[in-house]
Amino acid sequence: MSKPKDNSASSVARRSFIKDSGLMIAGGAIGGAIAVGKAVHGGNDAPIKVAIVGCGRRARELSDAIWSVDDETVQLVALADCFPSQTQSMYRSLKGRYPESIAGDCIRAGGTDPLTQVLDSDADIVYVTTPPVDRPGYFRRIVDAGKHVFLEKPLAADVGGVLETIETANAAKAAGLSVHVGFQRRYDARYQDVIARIGKGVIGTPVFARAFCNAGSLRPPVRVARESELDFQRRNWNHFQWTGGDFLVEQHVGGLDAIRWALGQSPVVAQGQGGWGTLDTAEQQSTGDDRIGQVFDHHTVEYEFADGVVLMSQCRRVSKAWNNTSEHVHGTLGRADLSAGKIYARDGSVIWKSEKPCSLKSATVAQQQAFLRSVRRGAAENQVESAAASTLMAMLGHQATRTGKRVRMDKLINQA
Repeated sequence: MSKPKDNSASSVARRSFIKDSGLMIAGGAIGGAIAVGKAVHGGNDAPIKVAIVGCGRRARELSDAIWSVDDETVQLVALADCFPSQTQSMYRSLKGRYPESIAGDCIRAGGTDPLTQVLDSDADIVYVTTPPVDRPGYFRRIVDAGKHVFLEKPLAADVGGVLETIETANAAKAAGLSVHVGFQRRYDARYQDVIARIGKGVIGTPVFARAFCNAGSLRPPVRVARESELDFQRRNWNHFQWTGGDFLVEQHVGGLDAIRWALGQSPVVAQGQGGWGTLDTAEQQSTGDDRIGQVFDHHTVEYEFADGVVLMSQCRRVSKAWNNTSEHVHGTLGRADLSAGKIYARDGSVIWKSEKPCSLKSATVAQQQAFLRSVRRGAAENQVESAAASTLMAMLGHQATRTGKRVRMDKLINQA
């Protein structure tokens, strides 16, 4: 007897993702305009009203980028975080730096459900910079409330969450809502320059790639007096898989997205290794010592693509080691260093160098300019499909290092 077909929303999204993978994992532009976008409150001459949910470091960086867009007027109408102290701290910081851009009745929400007050506000846009575990559910509620959304990367902490965001993205498209995702390297002029030349065949046919995300060690998780275990793990979310997905997913996803963009495809299978770099760390893990958390401090992954291209990916958070964040594509005629904006001949000589500036800060501002413009002009853009493919690429590598097995992308998606 055949198994009944699962027609649940998540199952439909899963089948659609696999069926339409040629579209959804394409490496090109991540914005797609639709005919009609939802209007800004108060009309085209009114300030765009924004709310921010999740008041950590990334929220502050995005805030600086938002108010660095010099041809747009933006007003903050709400801030929210599970931890009220975070909300208050960010409010004081923004009030001090951008006093004219903060609404007099700016909402400052906190607690177990900080989003409800934001949804009741007159915000046009909600920025979601929470831990990854919260992003799929928040995204759904924000779209249901009819507001444009900026989601920080990665889209979720697990595959099921990614599939949920795909479902919600379809609802956002139908509602004329813009959705941008924080892959700001897509807006970096140097990356655009060198990847365009790869596409024109300057390095020949790509055959191999390398990606590095190596930095210093993570700060150990810190307990606050009398806090619950749930609050402890949420406060230190990047140390726990259920909240952050491991740092390969949470941090290296940006570099993997750049490789996927340059190659114009997603991998079909991955295998790799990961773990803890020191005996002390391994012993802490084996005894359940909460000073170290759950995430590996290093991952090395080999990704294979359908056309035979292989990517070697390395990410590590270890002190006193080689720190490097860069991406490289090797072809039959030469190789490209994406982050440096250089192309080399096979003998190692530089044959081209981009004159474009390269800065994650300026790229973040450029993305905010594009996002705000899409909202202002009513030309809704939705970047979730491409962002989902890059997030799943990171999760494929994570599953490979955690299991020690070769993991196929289609099986990763089907098992969610």
